[in-house]
Amino acid sequence: MGDGYQVDLSYLQDTLKKLQGVVDGMDTTCGVANYQTNLNRSQFGGDAFVEAGTLYSAHDNMKTQLNGMISTLQQMIQEFKDKTGHTHDQYAGTDNAVKYTFSKGA
Repeated sequence: MGDGYQVDLSYLQDTLKKLQGVVDGMDTTCGVANYQTNLNRSQFGGDAFVEAGTLYSAHDNMKTQLNGMISTLQQMIQEFKDKTGHTHDQYAGTDNAVKYTFSKGA
């Protein structure tokens, strides 16, 4: 017969803190991608350079794709964080119920 289940709630709590750190870091990354990568057409050579429009469009397209990837990654991390938090809460609730049951029986 086994010893039952054992869940290290402190490990789950630590994981939640680390995930929150990642989420906070992603906010900074998102801000940089949105606001610190703005270029205008003249920075690609302006009207004197025939390919300036193409380069500007490629830059704008890449910026849009990058923002989409960051957003998707943020959603995935938030979902994992939420599920980890839910798991922690469920195990903590079960643990407390078992402790309560044993203390009443003693």
